[in-house]
Amino acid sequence: MKALVSHLAKDGRWLSAIATAMVFGALVTLSWSWAIGRRTAVHTAKAAPPLIALTFDDGPSPRYTPEILALLTRYHAHATFFVLGSELARFPNLARDIVRQGSVLANHGYNHVNLFRVGAQGAWRDAERTQALFAREHLPLTPFYRPPFGNSSPQLVRTLNEHGYTVVLWSVDTRDWAMPGTTFITRRVLSQSKPGAIILMHDSGGNRSQTVQALAAILPVLEAEGYHLVTLPEYVAHLHIHTPTELPLKPAPASPTHPPAAPSALT
Repeated sequence: MKALVSHLAKDGRWLSAIATAMVFGALVTLSWSWAIGRRTAVHTAKAAPPLIALTFDDGPSPRYTPEILALLTRYHAHATFFVLGSELARFPNLARDIVRQGSVLANHGYNHVNLFRVGAQGAWRDAERTQALFAREHLPLTPFYRPPFGNSSPQLVRTLNEHGYTVVLWSVDTRDWAMPGTTFITRRVLSQSKPGAIILMHDSGGNRSQTVQALAAILPVLEAEGYHLVTLPEYVAHLHIHTPTELPLKPAPASPTHPPAAPSALT
């Protein structure tokens, strides 16, 4: 913890964040982790208002999703949760909690399939299975799809568009799936966030204690700086985005800062 304070003290912007992280971090127990490969994307909207879209993949999780929802509520924030059908089938009431909090649900497929193995039609069939589950559970599903691993292609975009979905990647990759440390996640978000950012985090798929700790540090800073953390439907409406290709689909340049090597990715 002393090393964490010393590291963040070099930048005044992070001082207000780390106090919250230190208190909150003492409440969270680290357990196990597994990783999913990710790649980033850039946002191209011009003259964006101070909006940020916070997104969470791979849930819902009975361990971490409630903690994240509590933090979002505390800081008047909302997010988009790209849920896996396999987890939704186990925890449908958690999905209802997400909606009650004011956040929204979106499609991350059912079994976290790899586009480059199953193809665009295979990815759609996987997503369609989740869509059917939403209908059976009478849950509202927003028309956004995030491909597992961030694997996208023009064919996938066309295929999902034909079924009413917009494919969404991200502009800030926290790499929290690799458990690089609360400090890394916090610095990554606060140094790269800007109006129109889409932040990638995870509420399931492994030990997400670092994600929760970092979120507790990040949210009060962004709130104090005047950002509004909104759902993707709000984001699209306020930024006047009319076509799917205006959402981030282009890989971003490599960041000069890298986290520790991630565990071997699972598919």
